[in-house]
Amino acid sequence: MRYVYAPAALLLFLIPLTVALPTLPDVGGTVDALLEAGRVPNLVSTVILYTRLYDTVAEVVVFTLASIGVRWIFSGDPLQRRILVVQDAPSVVLCQLGATVCALVAVELALRGHLSPGGGFAAGVAGGTAIGLLLISGSLRMVDRFYNRYRADLWEKGAVVLFLLLAFLSLEGLGPAMQGRYGAIASGGWIPLLNMLVAVKVTLGSWAMVQLLVRYRGLF
Repeated sequence: MRYVYAPAALLLFLIPLTVALPTLPDVGGTVDALLEAGRVPNLVSTVILYTRLYDTVAEVVVFTLASIGVRWIFSGDPLQRRILVVQDAPSVVLCQLGATVCALVAVELALRGHLSPGGGFAAGVAGGTAIGLLLISGSLRMVDRFYNRYRADLWEKGAVVLFLLLAFLSLEGLGPAMQGRYGAIASGGWIPLLNMLVAVKVTLGSWAMVQLLVRYRGLF
């Protein structure tokens, strides 16, 4: 029954959100106008996190509901006693090396994705891939212990709530007083923070779902 509470809370938050929000600003149809409106040299981030932020909010909510659905599906299944993982040493080393590279790429895209090709969703995919590589290389217990110790599930929920709040402020036109220098990390108002929150949400959500698949199906 507890898995119904989270979707219900999201819906209760979104209903007044859609009623209270104003229409999106008219920034014209040219690339220069869009870049000037977003104040970041990344047209994709400007579109996703500024001109069509409504859509991005819905995408984050859908991903959250998918993560909740995976937990609900596996809630009544028994844990697998035997987990199939990569065992030969060269493959394990390659998986761990790949996980390290993916983790570094995830951090780079989360911090600077609004200035270069990439963004929060791409950073989340890279982060989830890093965790998946660790899981299939035999680090399930370590990853599971880390997930529970630092309450990654609470961080995931907090990232969603904070993203929705900042999205509401952005759509209401209540951005930071200083937009920052064009091309700097702190430019673009709420865009850098929204980008990082999406990265955190997608990484932790992917982590939870992949970990459940391994624990309850015994295979990645």
